[in-house]
Amino acid sequence: RETCMRWILLTLFLAIPFSSSGQTYGQRMVAAVLMGEAWGEGATGMIAVAEVVRNRAAESGLSPMAVVSSPRQFSCLNGVTLDQLYWKHSKHPDYQKALKIARMLYNQPRSLGRLTRGANHFTRVDERPEWSQGRRPVVIIGGHAFYRLEAPSRGSNARNREVKG
Repeated sequence: RETCMRWILLTLFLAIPFSSSGQTYGQRMVAAVLMGEAWGEGATGMIAVAEVVRNRAAESGLSPMAVVSSPRQFSCLNGVTLDQLYWKHSKHPDYQKALKIARMLYNQPRSLGRLTRGANHFTRVDERPEWSQGRRPVVIIGGHAFYRLEAPSRGSNARNREVKG
């Protein structure tokens, strides 16, 4: 019942237009990554990717911006910079939804919910990167499979595995 109410409130929140003033550079860049990784999955897919970013940030002690800018973590950044990805997506009408989700990630991370059941990795369902071998996804949402891998200790470089999305 609580989950249902959360989704109703989240749906209403995403439907309300808002001014783009007051957003940070980090929020804009995270929104661009959400678009790059899950735009075709709609708001639910982008929220799921935001949950992965939130979970990685909590595990590592990094900001969401630091998580998305870490090398080889998000396939939408293969061969492009965060700024290039931002300019690619920022004029699309759905970017405003991604920006709202990114602002929630920064300002009210718990409000994103637990769609991904604590996942900290994801990939497209039609791909099986090395890190996913021998593991079962905790949930599949749209075209993405979400995994919960053991978190490395803070400051460790062990997370630098490519994540397809």
